[in-house]
Amino acid sequence: SKSKSSSNPLLIASQRKTKPFPAHAMKAARATSRALRQGPALVRSMAFRATSVTQQQAAGHVLAGSGEQYTTPLGEKFNMNKSKMFCNQCSQHTTSCGTAVGNCNKTPQVAHMQDEVVQIATEMGYYAHALRQAGKEVPTDVNHFTLQSMFTTLTNVNNDPKRFSEYIATGSAPVDKLKALAVGVPPPQLPPISILAQRFAALDKNASSLCEMLMYGLKGLCAYADHALVMGKEDPRVYAFVHEALSFLASPDRDDLGKALQMNLRCGEANLWTMEMLYEANATLGKPEPTEVAVTPFPGKCVLVSGHDLHVMEGLLKACEPLGIKVYTHGEMLPGHGYPKLKAFKNLAGHFGGAWNKQAMEFKHFPGPIVMTSNCLTEPQKAYASNVYTFGAVGWPGITHLGADAQNINWKNVVDKAQKMDGFPEGQAKFGYKAVDGHGQPSPEKPLIVGFGHDTVLGAAGTVIKGIESGAIKRFFLIGGCDGAAESRNYFTDLAENVPETSVILTLGCGKFRISDHARERLGNVGDTGIPRVLDLGQCNDTFSAIKIALALADALKCKVSDLPLSIVLSWYEQKAIAVLLTCLHLGLRPIRVGPVLPAFITQDVLNVLVKDFGILLPGDVPEDIKIMTAAPGAS
Repeated sequence: SKSKSSSNPLLIASQRKTKPFPAHAMKAARATSRALRQGPALVRSMAFRATSVTQQQAAGHVLAGSGEQYTTPLGEKFNMNKSKMFCNQCSQHTTSCGTAVGNCNKTPQVAHMQDEVVQIATEMGYYAHALRQAGKEVPTDVNHFTLQSMFTTLTNVNNDPKRFSEYIATGSAPVDKLKALAVGVPPPQLPPISILAQRFAALDKNASSLCEMLMYGLKGLCAYADHALVMGKEDPRVYAFVHEALSFLASPDRDDLGKALQMNLRCGEANLWTMEMLYEANATLGKPEPTEVAVTPFPGKCVLVSGHDLHVMEGLLKACEPLGIKVYTHGEMLPGHGYPKLKAFKNLAGHFGGAWNKQAMEFKHFPGPIVMTSNCLTEPQKAYASNVYTFGAVGWPGITHLGADAQNINWKNVVDKAQKMDGFPEGQAKFGYKAVDGHGQPSPEKPLIVGFGHDTVLGAAGTVIKGIESGAIKRFFLIGGCDGAAESRNYFTDLAENVPETSVILTLGCGKFRISDHARERLGNVGDTGIPRVLDLGQCNDTFSAIKIALALADALKCKVSDLPLSIVLSWYEQKAIAVLLTCLHLGLRPIRVGPVLPAFITQDVLNVLVKDFGILLPGDVPEDIKIMTAAPGAS
């Protein structure tokens, strides 16, 4: 009865009063989604022609990249009838990503399966949020599956269709369980499965743009939360927000521009909690401390570990130590050298290589097995594919997977592989890769110093403040984020090499590899303090440390963060960077230069709001940008 249903707390919690999607748009969207699920043959059918949205209108939903070597996925010549897939969630998008195959070599099959996994997570989030609203408990497996399923769809994490089949099969049971618990809750108004179809169905293209940003921000947040989960850390607030946001995306409220913007800012707040949780999880290995890291080989058998999961790295070190197998870090595992419990292992040898995107050129020079714990994994090349192992959400067809339980990894195959391979010979002075590639992207050849988390930096706050007051430190530049191969990213290298010698650079993420050996040598230390003018704060999630440092300095100097001599220059590539950007927007940090290109999912109207109301700027000419930033009395 009506009175009975209205008294149901689950029903009350889930009811929405906004208008549903228009019938014609939903009809077209369903046809598109059905075609995308069933494969290329139907995609070439009338599914795309069923919509009244013109090609020109579709092209208007994205912005062309600015200064990037890549093109926008959609354009005036885009033929929807020939599109086999659609993806534009990262900065490496090409026209092919909207038609045939991803620039990351994601196949149409995998693209469709990723969309299906996200749809399962969205439906799961809808029912989980309804249960929480009614005061009921959400099963643990639902919380964990939400993180893992969202994380596995990040750029350069998992391109294995077999693994996605498992996620799809595994996700069905928790959804059915939630439906059974959520008695009386009406079904969600799920958007179409494909992003392209969602655009066609949207009542407001700007709200649709913000919903895409929210989804990508959630993916980044879930990745960070999954890293913390590997370390045994969880926060109920994170699960609650993620499910609430997914429920929002499964409701007509997604067409409300104001609500979509607000949900993005809340995602930034939730990502701040998540980054703090991950910092605390990693700190169980001890708080990072300044440590010099070798970037040269040592004789003997070896293993390379890449990604972000430091607990997995600890397990690998334990397995290799008794056998004298040396462990080298790659990518964002570099900060691991600064954690006391990790650096205590005598077989932690040094760091190999530059940013993630150079692995096809660099991994062939590593004479041992390679363990990928998280993003970013590019297609393994024939020269080293048989040496690669994956963990957790990471996958590639034909590559051996070590499972997702960090506590129970069987390292035997990896250790046996290391013992069979050559290892580094006596007398080899350098790694075999080139220090600078053809695009101008550097890899380190001289020792690096890591371990400048906020605890370390704030421990020297008195010295830093004296440096500011004396003029020895005139400006802080935060240069970090995600790196990539595009030559437009040389902006970040050139910026670091040309900032004034009274500057201090804070860096993090794989964007740290844009800070060349030359830039580090030129800047040196702050006077005779021994404090380097290039401070490596850690992984991309250690943006939390950068925030803590900025807030503490503002407090010590009795000013606002906006009054600090601080310039924030972020390089974005994938969805973790979107989560970090949303955190910056939530905190009101401005201005922020973000580049080298605009995300393809940002409409012109949304960009205008970000520029006007949130202080977002695009990188320009390096000398001119330095002139503007250094001339400002506060943040610039």
